[in-house]
Amino acid sequence: MNAQHRSGGVTLLAASHSDAVIAQDVASALRHRRGGGVKVICEPAGRLSACDALVTAKPPEELADFLLTRRGTRQLPASALLIHPDPDARLYATALRGGLADVLAWPAERERVCELIVGGAAVKTAAGAQVLQPSPLCGESPRIRELRRRIERVAAFDSTVLIQGETGSGKECVARAIHAGSRRAAQAMVSLNCAALPENLIEAELFGHERGAYTGAHASAAGKFELADGGTLFLDEIGEMSKAAQAKVLRVIEGQEFYRIGGTRPQRVDVRLIAATHRNLEQLCASGEFRSDLYFRLNVAPVQVPALRERSGDVPLLAEYFVAEISRLMQRPKPQLGEDARAVLCAHDWPGNVRELRNAIESALINCEGGQLRAHDLPTQLMRWRQSQVSGLDELRCLESALRRCGWNKSEAARALQWSRMKLYRKLRVYESQLGTQHET
Repeated sequence: MNAQHRSGGVTLLAASHSDAVIAQDVASALRHRRGGGVKVICEPAGRLSACDALVTAKPPEELADFLLTRRGTRQLPASALLIHPDPDARLYATALRGGLADVLAWPAERERVCELIVGGAAVKTAAGAQVLQPSPLCGESPRIRELRRRIERVAAFDSTVLIQGETGSGKECVARAIHAGSRRAAQAMVSLNCAALPENLIEAELFGHERGAYTGAHASAAGKFELADGGTLFLDEIGEMSKAAQAKVLRVIEGQEFYRIGGTRPQRVDVRLIAATHRNLEQLCASGEFRSDLYFRLNVAPVQVPALRERSGDVPLLAEYFVAEISRLMQRPKPQLGEDARAVLCAHDWPGNVRELRNAIESALINCEGGQLRAHDLPTQLMRWRQSQVSGLDELRCLESALRRCGWNKSEAARALQWSRMKLYRKLRVYESQLGTQHET
């Protein structure tokens, strides 16, 4: 996961001396698995970025605030685990947004901790680092295997990267995997969504400003380029960036130097740039909306992320991943993914890609009341299959799932299945004994 991990050792960082008791317990389990090479250090004896796992019993709310103050800096451990006795949903979300690989409960998830740190669930990169495989990269389809090989290749070099793919396909996860497998993995990866900021704010976010540079600039502030110094800057949706900002980004790429807004001294940085977009930049260049010289600079190492419909065979594995991940976030027992739910998920074409799949699983887990996630727990829009899709599935399961999801309202179930009411009633007669007596509506 970092240099120490690659050399065969594991470093655990205890957030305080009182946390060292838990850390020593984790270390004992790892030594049993590894036969040695595990050490525990305490803050401030070591830097956060120099550990494989941060072990702490701080209250989740206090720890979440602690992590928030270090987002966008080089003080968080890149691709490391956070081990905590009782993590809650906010702590889990904050840690992942901050760049940590995962949050695990100790000792409840002892086996998982050992598996991840020892390397049982890690993937080797071309650079020799061990990094956790982000969820959109799960799968064994030819397209996702090709993507993982491309990530390994690109991570080994320091060139600028342009990631292209549809919205929701996992471009940021690809960027994080490239960073985690690079020589900069121990440093920060700083992200900026170019589409989320108005034109008058994006330059201040990128380059920072000096005190008094504009109204409201009461103190100097570093921009994303400075925060990413030594590491990686990820610019998402770069196709939405104004041409004025494009020109300044181009100058930084060419000279690794820029001025803060209102500044007179050049700021020098060592930053690897990864950009992503769902738009066709070649077309934008042809229409004059995007600078062709910047496009050529960005497109040195292109990476194409496939849409989920292009690797539909990975849907079951991704669904299982999300069921486990979101169940842990919700602090609820993980249900089994039912065969009828699996069939519905495999039949959908996922225009929103991996993001849509994750949202569908989260919605289903909210609806799920038993130990098995069934098709009727899934969002209603997933029930609107094309006729050709429905005929290839277990028809009884499809019918029962639609009726349950629609509260046994036959008109709504017919619409969800894209059947006529007459066809629905014919099928009800066919499957009457299996369905049993339900409410007549």
